Amino acid sequence: MQLDMYINLLLTITGLVQVVTASKPQWVKISGPDEVVAGVSALYECSAICSRTCYYTWNVKGQSFPGSKFTLTENGVDTFISLACTVTDEDHKHFVSEIRSVTVINPVSVKPSTNQSVLNQQPKVGRSFCLTCDAASPPVTITWLKDGEPLTLDSRMSLSTDNGTLFFSLLEESDSGQYQCKVLNGNVSVISKAYWIYLGYVIVSVTGPNRAEIGIQSEYTCDAQCRMDCTVQWALHAGFPRGRFIAEGPKILWTPSDIGQTQVFTCITLNPGAGNIGQVSKIVTVVEARPRPMPSNAVLAKPSIAVVSSATLLILVSTCV
Repeated sequence: MQLDMYINLLLTITGLVQVVTASKPQWVKISGPDEVVAGVSALYECSAICSRTCYYTWNVKGQSFPGSKFTLTENGVDTFISLACTVTDEDHKHFVSEIRSVTVINPVSVKPSTNQSVLNQQPKVGRSFCLTCDAASPPVTITWLKDGEPLTLDSRMSLSTDNGTLFFSLLEESDSGQYQCKVLNGNVSVISKAYWIYLGYVIVSVTGPNRAEIGIQSEYTCDAQCRMDCTVQWALHAGFPRGRFIAEGPKILWTPSDIGQTQVFTCITLNPGAGNIGQVSKIVTVVEARPRPMPSNAVLAKPSIAVVSSATLLILVSTCV
Protein backbone atom coordinates (compact mmCIF):
# COMPACT_ATOMS: atom_id res chain seq x y z
CA MET A 1 0.00 0.00 0.00
CA GLN A 2 2.75 2.43 0.96
CA LEU A 3 4.70 1.41 -2.16
CA ASP A 4 1.73 2.22 -4.43
CA MET A 5 1.33 5.62 -2.80
CA TYR A 6 5.03 6.29 -3.25
CA ILE A 7 4.92 5.34 -6.94
CA ASN A 8 1.82 7.50 -7.58
CA LEU A 9 3.47 10.45 -5.81
CA LEU A 10 6.63 10.00 -7.86
CA LEU A 11 4.68 9.85 -11.11
CA THR A 12 2.76 12.98 -10.14
CA ILE A 13 5.93 14.93 -9.33
CA THR A 14 7.63 13.69 -12.50
CA GLY A 15 4.65 14.75 -14.58
CA LEU A 16 4.62 18.19 -13.02
CA VAL A 17 8.33 18.63 -13.66
CA GLN A 18 7.85 17.65 -17.29
CA VAL A 19 4.99 20.11 -17.69
CA VAL A 20 6.97 22.96 -16.10
CA THR A 21 10.07 22.17 -18.15
CA ALA A 22 8.08 22.33 -21.38
CA SER A 23 6.48 25.70 -20.58
CA LYS A 24 7.77 29.01 -21.88
CA PRO A 25 8.83 31.97 -19.69
CA GLN A 26 5.95 33.66 -17.89
CA TRP A 27 5.23 37.17 -16.54
CA VAL A 28 7.91 38.97 -18.53
CA LYS A 29 8.18 42.54 -17.25
CA ILE A 30 10.42 45.57 -17.87
CA SER A 31 10.97 47.91 -14.93
CA GLY A 32 12.30 51.45 -15.39
CA PRO A 33 11.23 55.04 -16.15
CA ASP A 34 8.88 55.97 -19.01
CA GLU A 35 10.91 59.16 -19.62
CA VAL A 36 14.66 59.78 -19.64
CA VAL A 37 16.72 62.94 -19.99
CA ALA A 38 19.34 62.97 -22.73
CA GLY A 39 22.80 62.59 -21.21
CA VAL A 40 21.46 61.12 -17.94
CA SER A 41 21.75 57.34 -17.44
CA ALA A 42 18.65 55.30 -16.53
CA LEU A 43 18.58 51.67 -15.34
CA TYR A 44 16.10 49.11 -16.70
CA GLU A 45 15.57 45.58 -15.42
CA CYS A 46 13.85 42.68 -17.14
CA SER A 47 12.25 39.97 -15.00
CA ALA A 48 10.36 36.74 -15.71
CA ILE A 49 9.42 33.36 -14.25
CA CYS A 50 11.08 30.36 -15.88
CA SER A 51 10.91 26.65 -15.08
CA ARG A 52 14.63 26.62 -14.35
CA THR A 53 16.96 29.43 -15.44
CA CYS A 54 15.95 32.55 -17.38
CA TYR A 55 18.27 34.00 -19.99
CA TYR A 56 17.80 37.66 -20.92
CA THR A 57 18.77 39.62 -24.04
CA TRP A 58 18.10 43.32 -24.69
CA ASN A 59 17.67 44.69 -28.19
CA VAL A 60 18.06 48.46 -28.54
CA LYS A 61 18.52 50.26 -31.89
CA GLY A 62 19.46 47.03 -33.64
CA GLN A 63 22.10 46.05 -31.07
CA SER A 64 21.93 43.14 -28.61
CA PHE A 65 23.03 43.22 -24.96
CA PRO A 66 22.98 40.19 -22.63
CA GLY A 67 21.80 40.25 -19.02
CA SER A 68 18.65 41.13 -17.11
CA LYS A 69 19.76 44.77 -16.51
CA PHE A 70 20.42 47.47 -19.08
CA THR A 71 21.65 51.04 -18.61
CA LEU A 72 20.29 53.53 -21.17
CA THR A 73 22.15 56.78 -21.87
CA GLU A 74 20.64 58.68 -24.78
CA ASN A 75 22.29 61.47 -26.82
CA GLY A 76 19.03 63.28 -27.60
CA VAL A 77 18.82 62.55 -31.33
CA ASP A 78 15.74 60.32 -30.97
CA THR A 79 12.49 61.43 -29.37
CA PHE A 80 11.37 57.87 -28.60
CA ILE A 81 13.36 54.69 -27.94
CA SER A 82 12.05 51.10 -28.01
CA LEU A 83 13.58 48.71 -25.50
CA ALA A 84 12.97 45.02 -26.24
CA CYS A 85 13.75 42.30 -23.71
CA THR A 86 13.70 38.67 -24.87
CA VAL A 87 13.61 35.88 -22.29
CA THR A 88 14.50 32.27 -23.17
CA ASP A 89 14.39 29.10 -21.09
CA GLU A 90 17.43 27.02 -20.22
CA ASP A 91 16.96 24.77 -23.26
CA HIS A 92 16.52 27.80 -25.55
CA LYS A 93 13.39 26.20 -26.99
CA HIS A 94 10.93 28.85 -25.91
CA PHE A 95 11.17 32.64 -25.81
CA VAL A 96 8.98 35.58 -24.89
CA SER A 97 9.64 39.26 -25.69
CA GLU A 98 8.44 42.42 -24.01
CA ILE A 99 8.76 45.91 -25.57
CA ARG A 100 8.87 49.22 -23.71
CA SER A 101 8.61 52.65 -25.39
CA VAL A 102 10.64 55.37 -23.66
CA THR A 103 10.32 59.14 -24.24
CA VAL A 104 13.60 61.05 -24.48
CA ILE A 105 13.61 64.62 -23.14
CA ASN A 106 16.36 66.74 -24.67
CA PRO A 107 17.25 69.79 -22.52
CA VAL A 108 19.67 71.22 -25.12
CA SER A 109 18.48 73.18 -28.15
CA VAL A 110 19.68 75.74 -30.69
CA LYS A 111 17.84 79.06 -30.72
CA PRO A 112 18.31 82.58 -32.09
CA SER A 113 20.43 84.56 -29.64
CA THR A 114 18.49 86.80 -27.26
CA ASN A 115 21.28 89.39 -27.57
CA GLN A 116 19.95 90.45 -30.97
CA SER A 117 16.84 92.53 -31.58
CA VAL A 118 13.58 90.64 -31.08
CA LEU A 119 12.37 91.87 -34.47
CA ASN A 120 15.61 90.71 -36.03
CA GLN A 121 15.57 87.15 -34.74
CA GLN A 122 14.33 85.74 -38.02
CA PRO A 123 17.15 84.92 -40.47
CA LYS A 124 17.31 86.94 -43.67
CA VAL A 125 19.75 87.03 -46.56
CA GLY A 126 22.15 89.97 -46.21
CA ARG A 127 21.71 90.39 -42.44
CA SER A 128 23.75 89.37 -39.44
CA PHE A 129 22.38 86.56 -37.33
CA CYS A 130 23.33 84.64 -34.16
CA LEU A 131 22.49 81.18 -32.87
CA THR A 132 22.99 80.08 -29.26
CA CYS A 133 23.44 76.59 -27.84
CA ASP A 134 20.78 76.79 -25.11
CA ALA A 135 20.89 74.91 -21.76
CA ALA A 136 24.55 73.93 -22.20
CA SER A 137 25.99 74.49 -18.71
CA PRO A 138 29.74 74.56 -18.10
CA PRO A 139 32.05 72.76 -17.81
CA VAL A 140 31.31 71.39 -21.27
CA THR A 141 32.84 71.23 -24.73
CA ILE A 142 30.58 72.50 -27.53
CA THR A 143 30.87 71.76 -31.24
CA TRP A 144 28.45 72.74 -34.03
CA LEU A 145 26.79 70.60 -36.70
CA LYS A 146 25.09 71.52 -39.95
CA ASP A 147 22.83 68.92 -41.56
CA GLY A 148 24.30 66.32 -39.22
CA GLU A 149 27.95 66.98 -40.16
CA PRO A 150 30.62 69.07 -38.35
CA LEU A 151 30.19 72.75 -39.31
CA THR A 152 33.01 74.26 -41.35
CA LEU A 153 33.37 77.97 -40.62
CA ASP A 154 33.99 80.41 -43.43
CA SER A 155 34.95 84.09 -43.35
CA ARG A 156 31.36 85.13 -42.51
CA MET A 157 31.14 82.90 -39.42
CA SER A 158 32.72 82.96 -35.99
CA LEU A 159 32.22 81.44 -32.53
CA SER A 160 32.19 82.91 -29.05
CA THR A 161 35.07 82.06 -26.72
CA ASP A 162 33.10 79.18 -25.17
CA ASN A 163 31.70 78.06 -28.58
CA GLY A 164 28.21 78.60 -27.19
CA THR A 165 27.19 81.19 -29.81
CA LEU A 166 27.53 80.98 -33.59
CA PHE A 167 27.82 84.36 -35.39
CA PHE A 168 26.93 85.07 -39.04
CA SER A 169 28.15 88.49 -40.14
CA LEU A 170 26.15 88.16 -43.38
CA LEU A 171 23.66 85.40 -44.20
CA GLU A 172 23.60 83.81 -47.65
CA GLU A 173 21.18 81.31 -49.19
CA SER A 174 23.84 78.62 -48.84
CA ASP A 175 23.46 78.93 -45.06
CA SER A 176 20.06 77.24 -45.28
CA GLY A 177 19.96 73.98 -43.35
CA GLN A 178 19.64 72.27 -39.99
CA TYR A 179 21.87 73.51 -37.15
CA GLN A 180 22.66 71.60 -33.95
CA CYS A 181 25.19 71.84 -31.16
CA LYS A 182 26.91 68.83 -29.62
CA VAL A 183 27.59 69.16 -25.90
CA LEU A 184 30.26 66.95 -24.33
CA ASN A 185 30.41 66.77 -20.54
CA GLY A 186 33.01 64.19 -19.53
CA ASN A 187 32.19 61.00 -21.42
CA VAL A 188 28.54 61.94 -21.93
CA SER A 189 27.47 63.76 -25.11
CA VAL A 190 24.12 65.32 -26.01
CA ILE A 191 23.15 66.49 -29.50
CA SER A 192 20.66 69.34 -29.35
CA LYS A 193 17.29 69.66 -30.93
CA ALA A 194 17.71 71.23 -34.37
CA TYR A 195 17.08 74.77 -35.56
CA TRP A 196 16.30 75.25 -39.26
CA ILE A 197 17.45 78.23 -41.28
CA TYR A 198 15.46 78.52 -44.49
CA LEU A 199 16.58 81.28 -46.85
CA GLY A 200 15.22 80.02 -50.15
CA TYR A 201 12.28 81.47 -52.08
CA VAL A 202 8.77 80.02 -51.89
CA ILE A 203 6.06 80.76 -54.47
CA VAL A 204 2.62 79.43 -53.55
CA SER A 205 -0.46 79.73 -55.75
CA VAL A 206 -4.06 78.52 -55.56
CA THR A 207 -6.17 78.28 -58.72
CA GLY A 208 -9.94 77.88 -58.76
CA PRO A 209 -13.12 79.99 -58.94
CA ASN A 210 -13.91 82.60 -56.29
CA ARG A 211 -17.60 81.68 -56.67
CA ALA A 212 -18.67 78.04 -56.47
CA GLU A 213 -22.06 77.21 -57.97
CA ILE A 214 -24.42 75.10 -55.89
CA GLY A 215 -24.60 71.51 -57.16
CA ILE A 216 -21.70 72.06 -59.58
CA GLN A 217 -18.24 70.61 -58.95
CA SER A 218 -15.41 73.13 -58.71
CA GLU A 219 -11.71 72.29 -58.69
CA TYR A 220 -8.98 74.03 -56.67
CA THR A 221 -5.27 73.33 -57.10
CA CYS A 222 -2.33 74.37 -54.93
CA ASP A 223 1.09 74.73 -56.52
CA ALA A 224 4.34 75.47 -54.69
CA GLN A 225 7.80 76.25 -56.03
CA CYS A 226 10.57 76.07 -53.43
CA ARG A 227 14.33 76.30 -53.42
CA MET A 228 14.46 73.33 -51.03
CA ASP A 229 12.21 70.27 -50.80
CA CYS A 230 8.62 71.11 -49.93
CA THR A 231 5.14 69.63 -49.95
CA VAL A 232 1.67 71.16 -49.70
CA GLN A 233 -1.35 70.50 -47.49
CA TRP A 234 -4.76 72.10 -47.12
CA ALA A 235 -6.18 73.78 -44.02
CA LEU A 236 -9.90 74.48 -43.59
CA HIS A 237 -10.08 77.46 -41.22
CA ALA A 238 -13.81 78.04 -41.77
CA GLY A 239 -14.84 74.47 -40.98
CA PHE A 240 -15.48 71.46 -43.19
CA PRO A 241 -17.22 72.36 -46.48
CA ARG A 242 -20.85 71.25 -46.77
CA GLY A 243 -21.61 69.15 -49.81
CA ARG A 244 -19.45 66.65 -51.67
CA PHE A 245 -15.82 67.34 -50.81
CA ILE A 246 -12.71 65.42 -51.92
CA ALA A 247 -9.11 66.41 -51.13
CA GLU A 248 -6.48 64.56 -53.17
CA GLY A 249 -2.96 65.84 -52.55
CA PRO A 250 -2.69 69.32 -54.09
CA LYS A 251 -6.26 69.22 -55.49
CA ILE A 252 -9.68 69.86 -53.98
CA LEU A 253 -12.95 68.84 -55.67
CA TRP A 254 -15.99 70.49 -54.11
CA THR A 255 -19.68 70.31 -55.00
CA PRO A 256 -21.39 72.70 -52.51
CA SER A 257 -24.88 71.96 -51.23
CA ASP A 258 -25.87 75.17 -49.37
CA ILE A 259 -26.17 78.52 -51.08
CA GLY A 260 -24.63 81.54 -49.37
CA GLN A 261 -21.96 79.70 -47.43
CA THR A 262 -18.41 81.05 -47.46
CA GLN A 263 -15.42 78.74 -47.40
CA VAL A 264 -11.71 79.52 -46.89
CA PHE A 265 -9.24 77.13 -48.53
CA THR A 266 -5.69 77.66 -47.23
CA CYS A 267 -2.74 75.95 -48.92
CA ILE A 268 0.27 75.52 -46.60
CA THR A 269 3.76 74.84 -47.92
CA LEU A 270 5.85 72.59 -45.69
CA ASN A 271 9.53 71.74 -45.51
CA PRO A 272 10.39 68.46 -43.67
CA GLY A 273 12.60 70.33 -41.19
CA ALA A 274 11.60 73.98 -41.32
CA GLY A 275 7.85 73.36 -41.06
CA ASN A 276 5.46 75.98 -42.49
CA ILE A 277 7.44 78.11 -44.95
CA GLY A 278 4.57 79.77 -46.79
CA GLN A 279 0.81 79.79 -47.29
CA VAL A 280 -1.95 81.43 -49.31
CA SER A 281 -5.74 81.42 -48.86
CA LYS A 282 -8.67 81.64 -51.25
CA ILE A 283 -12.12 82.78 -50.08
CA VAL A 284 -14.94 81.04 -51.94
CA THR A 285 -18.64 82.00 -51.86
CA VAL A 286 -21.43 79.63 -52.92
CA VAL A 287 -23.89 81.11 -55.44
CA GLU A 288 -26.86 79.90 -57.50
CA ALA A 289 -25.98 77.78 -60.48
CA ARG A 290 -26.25 79.75 -63.70
CA PRO A 291 -28.37 78.38 -66.55
CA ARG A 292 -26.44 76.17 -68.95
CA PRO A 293 -27.55 75.17 -72.42
CA MET A 294 -25.17 72.21 -72.13
CA PRO A 295 -22.80 70.84 -69.46
CA SER A 296 -19.54 72.72 -69.23
CA ASN A 297 -16.65 73.11 -66.82
CA ALA A 298 -16.60 75.90 -64.30
CA VAL A 299 -14.74 79.01 -65.43
CA LEU A 300 -11.57 79.48 -63.40
CA ALA A 301 -10.73 82.86 -61.97
CA LYS A 302 -7.26 84.31 -62.03
CA PRO A 303 -4.94 82.49 -59.62
CA SER A 304 -4.35 83.91 -56.17
CA ILE A 305 -0.59 84.05 -55.76
CA ALA A 306 1.51 84.61 -52.70
CA VAL A 307 5.26 84.99 -52.83
CA VAL A 308 6.67 84.14 -49.42
CA SER A 309 10.21 84.51 -48.22
CA SER A 310 11.81 83.66 -44.91
CA ALA A 311 12.89 87.31 -44.75
CA THR A 312 10.96 89.84 -42.66
CA LEU A 313 9.65 93.05 -44.19
CA LEU A 314 11.47 95.28 -41.70
CA ILE A 315 15.04 96.13 -42.64
CA LEU A 316 16.96 95.94 -39.39
CA VAL A 317 20.65 95.47 -38.77
CA SER A 318 21.94 94.21 -35.46
CA THR A 319 25.02 92.57 -34.04
CA CYS A 320 25.36 89.90 -31.40
CA VAL A 321 27.13 90.61 -28.18
